[in-house]
Amino acid sequence: MVYMKVQTLGKRSAAVIAALALAVGGNVVVAHAAAPAYIDCQLFGAGEPDFIDPALTSTLVGANVATMLFDGLTDTDANGNLYGEVASKWATKDGAKTWTFTLKKGLKFSNGEAVLPSSFVNGWKRSMDSKLASEVAYHGDFILGMNAYSTGKGAFPAASVVADDKALTLTVKMENPTADWPAIVSHSVFSPIPTTMIGASDKVEEDGTKLVGNGPFMLDKAITKRAGGEVVIVPNPNFGGKASLLSKVTFKIFSDVNAAYNAFASGQCDNGPIPAGRYTELLTKWGTKGVKTVLGTDYWGFNWEDPTVGGTKNKLLRSAIAKAIDKNQISEVIYQGIRKPASGLLPPGIPGFKAGQGLTSGRDLDGAQADYKKWLALGNKTPSAIRLSYNDGAGWDKVASIIVANLKDVGIPAKLDPFPADGTYFSKMRSGKGQIIRAGWFADYPIADNFLYPLLHTKTIDGDNLERYSSKAFDALVDSARSSTNKSFAQSQYRRAEVQALKVDVVMVPTVNRGVAVVLAASTSTFPITPLGMVVYDQIVKN
Repeated sequence: MVYMKVQTLGKRSAAVIAALALAVGGNVVVAHAAAPAYIDCQLFGAGEPDFIDPALTSTLVGANVATMLFDGLTDTDANGNLYGEVASKWATKDGAKTWTFTLKKGLKFSNGEAVLPSSFVNGWKRSMDSKLASEVAYHGDFILGMNAYSTGKGAFPAASVVADDKALTLTVKMENPTADWPAIVSHSVFSPIPTTMIGASDKVEEDGTKLVGNGPFMLDKAITKRAGGEVVIVPNPNFGGKASLLSKVTFKIFSDVNAAYNAFASGQCDNGPIPAGRYTELLTKWGTKGVKTVLGTDYWGFNWEDPTVGGTKNKLLRSAIAKAIDKNQISEVIYQGIRKPASGLLPPGIPGFKAGQGLTSGRDLDGAQADYKKWLALGNKTPSAIRLSYNDGAGWDKVASIIVANLKDVGIPAKLDPFPADGTYFSKMRSGKGQIIRAGWFADYPIADNFLYPLLHTKTIDGDNLERYSSKAFDALVDSARSSTNKSFAQSQYRRAEVQALKVDVVMVPTVNRGVAVVLAASTSTFPITPLGMVVYDQIVKN
């Protein structure tokens, strides 16, 4: 579905809730005599890090909880519009090299401590600390001197992040002009923390008394990172915004998508994920209230350091593989059209999006066969079965099986390479264990840089650059785009960078653009999701 245009009041807007309910044919309910509880079946254990600490989370499931526990300076509403969350306003006077945010008065953490500009300084000092080793600390690289701090090469750049608690202002100096900074700072890594969390370790989420935020909810029960555990959040009594429509949200943790769905179907949860290949069946059975279009892309990347598929010498083999993959088959067979074939890494809806940035938008079997013959003609031998690595338990085996069959049509041997659903998949991929790597990306904030820089820039190797891709040409294009205040020029550079990675170097194969599909119990009237894939739990309406 597409989002209806409504009054943009942010994630606590009753207007947004009502519009979403109408859009999906649900009943509009905006008030309750008694707030009900809500139970969510989640794949926290499906091979992904399970952090809910805002300084550490790098996955959608973790971020969904973190954003309910912490409010940042800004956020994105259901229509993709930026609004002030803790900040009442922001401005720059020197061409986007310095930004000043003014905070709202009277906001508090769940422990009663005031939310002040210094709370953000404390939060960023913790988030970017090299000792914490956050995989998302690179978001702070826009700030003058922050990269040196986050990589252990320098002190925290206090002169670049200045708090005035009396005036309620936070002034940030940028490494280069950064026109999109108000959107970038919406990421959870820029959350404030109370004084009680200063210096807190990466184990803070294991004790609900230590993870203290300023969002609409607070942590009631410590996270359990394996199947069978749960995370429980309850309304924050000191929250300064509109009160939650729910009395409690329980996230039941599963490592297998089928087990999670079965729990929903048996009445244990109010929503659940849909197993691969069953979208039409289950959405027909349960209704379509939970189908949303979001800013995300699934892709398979090539390990740039692998001797068989990596490097410039194997470009023709990568091109053959990229052209052989049938994106339409994946879209229709696995997702029944919920996820659309991708023609590039950037999804539709991202400013600067242009179709056809990748090698194909579907499949080019003749081109695949021709490129493979050219690669063999250079003296290369038929490779041993190429490994398709993925996290087990979430249905990726079905996608990988389609790709194996696609490659067989070209004469390229391939095999499944599943990794246990124990939370280690991405850490192993970051260390170079994969060959062809399954991954996906939801926008952290709706700008092109958020896809191209974290996924493909040399500086993000060992982070979200799972391919370990390094290209001076690509880096130069992205660097010039992110330092420009001319949006037209920046978008042009981002497009050129996308072509460099996908057509010139062929470092990854985008397969489908994301659609989020969940099945919902009849008792749930609305299920608001932002274009970033964030569920607005405090505004879920349950009868």
